[in-house]
Amino acid sequence: MTPPGRPLLRRHLALAGMGLALAPVRPAQAQLRQYRFDQKLGRLSFTARHFGVLSSTGQFERFDAQVMLDPADPSQAEVAVAVETGSIDLAWPGATELLRSPAYFDSDTHPQARFNGRATGVAAADRFRIEGELTLKGVTRPMRMEARLLRRGRDATEGAEIAEFSASGSLNRLEFGMVEDRTTVSDLIRLDVQVRLLVGPA
Repeated sequence: MTPPGRPLLRRHLALAGMGLALAPVRPAQAQLRQYRFDQKLGRLSFTARHFGVLSSTGQFERFDAQVMLDPADPSQAEVAVAVETGSIDLAWPGATELLRSPAYFDSDTHPQARFNGRATGVAAADRFRIEGELTLKGVTRPMRMEARLLRRGRDATEGAEIAEFSASGSLNRLEFGMVEDRTTVSDLIRLDVQVRLLVGPA
């Protein structure tokens, strides 16, 4: 004689099995690949406003970056950038020397700035956000970059598949001890990155 509770137990087990069969399967973790780029493959620039009307744009001539990236899914990207602060270049007369001075980047004491971050998800098919930390003049602050995949495809010149990305964000220079010239230079400084990566075989 079958105990009265056994059919009910078998029913629960069957339903549990159906639940497991119907449960969504999580996709395998993205295959991240390491890419490195520097000033030969990218551009790191900054823009400041003056008197609320004019603007000036300069760039860093020497930097090195490492990106962990699945080109098919940039939402899981990780990035680490090191910048030589003394390589700053701005066309205004005397501006380069001023920006290297202790009032601004203090390049002799702090020759390197760093940013480390990772993507936090895709906002659209070609846009994603990078959350991280910027270390400048010995001070570390959180920083957010908005990134875009501009183009991906085979490049006739390279003879290979390339991907072009851009990223932009802003920092408050006062948080890093750059408090000079507030009547003429904006507190918020915009950073822009352009990079071209070889993502496919030649």
